[in-house]
Amino acid sequence: MIKLTTNIPSIRALIALERVAHLGNVTRAAEALNTSQAAVSRHIRQLENDLGVSLIRKDGRGIAMTQTGERYVKEVTAALQQLRNAQLRATNSNRNLTIACSHEVSHLILMPRYNALKQALGDNSHIRILTCEYGAIPDMIAEGADIVFEYHDKRPVAPCAGILKEEVVPAASPAFLADHGETLKSAPDQWNGIVRLSLTKENSGWATWEDWFQSQEAGIPEAPEQMFDNYVYALEAATRGEGVVLAWRGFADAYLRAGQLTEIRSDWTGFDTRLYAVQTPNAMSKKLAKKCINFFSTR
Repeated sequence: MIKLTTNIPSIRALIALERVAHLGNVTRAAEALNTSQAAVSRHIRQLENDLGVSLIRKDGRGIAMTQTGERYVKEVTAALQQLRNAQLRATNSNRNLTIACSHEVSHLILMPRYNALKQALGDNSHIRILTCEYGAIPDMIAEGADIVFEYHDKRPVAPCAGILKEEVVPAASPAFLADHGETLKSAPDQWNGIVRLSLTKENSGWATWEDWFQSQEAGIPEAPEQMFDNYVYALEAATRGEGVVLAWRGFADAYLRAGQLTEIRSDWTGFDTRLYAVQTPNAMSKKLAKKCINFFSTR
């Protein structure tokens, strides 16, 4: 059986050979490696002694590789590049954090906290955010996501941080309220003709208008619905006075604080669903992922 440590040259010697072959000059190789010419020559002689072959030869212009040396240095160069790539991947893996979430979570939850999260993870960290439709989150885990934002009615078993509990209240722009305030003061089932801004997507953690009216023990009034693929678009439409939107606490906060939207009713309606930042199996030993979970646990 061959011992794994048998006859493996030193990395310094192999790097010295690579530089000499690339630069065609021992002195220049020594300068590039910030060492002495004697040290480079010693590395080359040691390699030749270990291999029992000549790797370089002198010619009229200096030195050149022998045929054996050319073949050997070609393989050495490829092996050193593989080692460098492995080092880079390992280093980047420790510094990179990949987060997968819906477009709404990215725009309304992550972006307002991005600078604080970056500071918590460290200056050398790199945050990659993968945005997708909510149903594609499992695919993002397969692609290597470290943290995913998911809706659950029970706390996940995996390490996680609760971001927010689903609480909603109808909201509209001040201009819309000025035009329709009297109607909106009545019981919800009397909101006839009031345009409801809704989402076309399947109910993946988002309460619907039907859920809200049911929570109010009210029937659904006769009124048109304007449909959107993205919750951000629905919020923007509401700020333009196009109708009434269900404002999610945590998602619509900035619009409410800025006065772009106003609560129609002051009683926020809570549901069982919560949004969690969940650490995936890809990152169970990753320090950045744990820091990320800790960050959101304290926010």
